Amino acid sequence: MTRPRSRYLVRALRAAAREAVWLTCCRHEQGDRPNILLFATRRGGSTFAMELIGANRGVRPMNQPLETQSDNLTLAQALEIPRFRQGQITSLAGAEEERIERLVHALFDGEVVINAPTTPWRRDVDIVSDRVVLKLLDSKPVIGWFDERFDADIVYLTRHPIPQSISCIRNGWTLTVDAHLDDREFVDRWLTAATLAAAHDVMSSGSELDSFVLNWILENLAPLRLLPSHPDWLHVRYEDCVLDPVGTFERMADRLQLTDTERMREVLTRPSQSSRRSTADTRQAIESGEREALVVGWRDRIDADVELRINRLLETFEIDPAVLLPADVAAAES
Repeated sequence: MTRPRSRYLVRALRAAAREAVWLTCCRHEQGDRPNILLFATRRGGSTFAMELIGANRGVRPMNQPLETQSDNLTLAQALEIPRFRQGQITSLAGAEEERIERLVHALFDGEVVINAPTTPWRRDVDIVSDRVVLKLLDSKPVIGWFDERFDADIVYLTRHPIPQSISCIRNGWTLTVDAHLDDREFVDRWLTAATLAAAHDVMSSGSELDSFVLNWILENLAPLRLLPSHPDWLHVRYEDCVLDPVGTFERMADRLQLTDTERMREVLTRPSQSSRRSTADTRQAIESGEREALVVGWRDRIDADVELRINRLLETFEIDPAVLLPADVAAAES
């Protein structure tokens, strides 16, 4: 059994090695194309989408640079990011707003590097970058603030909340509902008396799945509400990435001015054992042809009345369940 002191020493050495790579091997010279903000939800295909974008020459991906609920916290994150409840940026004001804005500008300018690749020898990793993509999981309620403050392309990735929630439960992850419901600014802006009451009802008497779907709703309520008035944002569904990967990345390439489509194709077929589990699931489904099973296979694991109950919960928050799935899949199950 590893002693705590040895474990902490190993972790510190690994962190120092990563940051040494970023400081010595990475150089950023901002180009003409805007940087990219990728907003997504955990267990929703975000790593896969980030790697698709990051495969393009000159694009530096940074994985969850604003997250503080991590065992691999970097020095920059520890020093620069305010402490938000459960790590969730549900609203921004005052000094917190100033600190986050300053850090994002530093990430875009190349002055700070957080969670970039540490394998500069790999073909799809460029030492010199002219564009940055930030993968953001814990700040979707303030997506509008990011849009106003930064001249960046915004990508919003969704996955249907039932399979996403099942995956979170299977991994033993915790809820972040309290961070949202205890933030008065978030509640006043995004919830009504009726939806607030519905949220408390779920937390007091709903099932575990209900609670995790509510978690998904609260995290995604702001971007879903804002999406119709922001045609400039690129909405990508995880389900589309699986069912039509080539068509999806071609749409991403067109909207985001991504030119290295061959390198993006390589991401689709890169051996899954070298990837995180979420990315591996996606690649394996694409490679094996079992794509539809990955998209709607969750229906075999729950009763039909459970899906109906979840759909009613989504509709309580004015979220149309049909828009969360490709039209042909949604129509086939209606």
